[in-house]
Amino acid sequence: MLNPNDSSQASSRETAATTSLQPMRFTDILDTMFSLYRNHFRLFSSIVAIYFGLLLGLNLLTGTSTFSFASSGQSSMAIAIALITSPIAFVVTFFVGGGLMFASAEAYLDRHITVRGAFSRAKRRFWPYLGSNFLWCLVVGILTITIIGIPFAIYFGTRWVFCSLAALVEENSAKNALRRSSELVKGTWWRVFGITLAILLLALVIQTILQFSLLFVFGVTQAIGGQGDLLEMLQRMIVPELTTWDGLATYVIHQFINIVVTSLTLPIAIIGFTLLYFDLRIRKEGFDIEMRVTNEAV
Repeated sequence: MLNPNDSSQASSRETAATTSLQPMRFTDILDTMFSLYRNHFRLFSSIVAIYFGLLLGLNLLTGTSTFSFASSGQSSMAIAIALITSPIAFVVTFFVGGGLMFASAEAYLDRHITVRGAFSRAKRRFWPYLGSNFLWCLVVGILTITIIGIPFAIYFGTRWVFCSLAALVEENSAKNALRRSSELVKGTWWRVFGITLAILLLALVIQTILQFSLLFVFGVTQAIGGQGDLLEMLQRMIVPELTTWDGLATYVIHQFINIVVTSLTLPIAIIGFTLLYFDLRIRKEGFDIEMRVTNEAV
């Protein structure tokens, strides 16, 4: 990390960083994606720690309320609590995602960034960031629901995939963020679609393997302890039953494992999308030259 009090050191490192900005192949994006995550693991893990703590608390509140009210015949109260916690969980996830995006961009450009700074940027740009994603979800969602519009949903979903980064990094309005993303993707739609899909699948595979491995280990441990056969334990871990104390305990462990794994894998896709975004800016706009000229002028 840079020392914010040492301007000369910061300037030299930023200049050095811009010389390494260059177009990337898919393999380069993957390599840089994991390198950034590894080199800035403390930064990213600190950001997702907020996600972990709040989401775990909200999910446990939902689970325990379902268990308590269902046993007393007040299932409507459990539903009411779930309706309250779900939007809060969405906002938390969305806000943390914004912090991760800005942190990824600053880390790639080798600039000093703190957890507080990342969240401050996400807070300042929250409404354009939310608005651009709302428009994305509205159009893509409506097209998907019609079934026959699914090909168009895929087209516009890919065309506007960088709307969040355009709103956060370039500080565009919600509407202009969609237009900005379209400009970057224009002429490279199939490449962006393929790399985006590959990044999503890679993150999903890593998350699934980690989750299943941890659930399997816990299921084997419980089975060895005489609390049921392995198949029964795995079934209880995947679909916990909130009707008994054992089911509640299993639910707590299940949520803990899922959120831990999600917290660890969440930065992967976000870093990948950020790298692809800068790759397009470098290829189409000479962003690397722009950064070099800017730093030399400073």
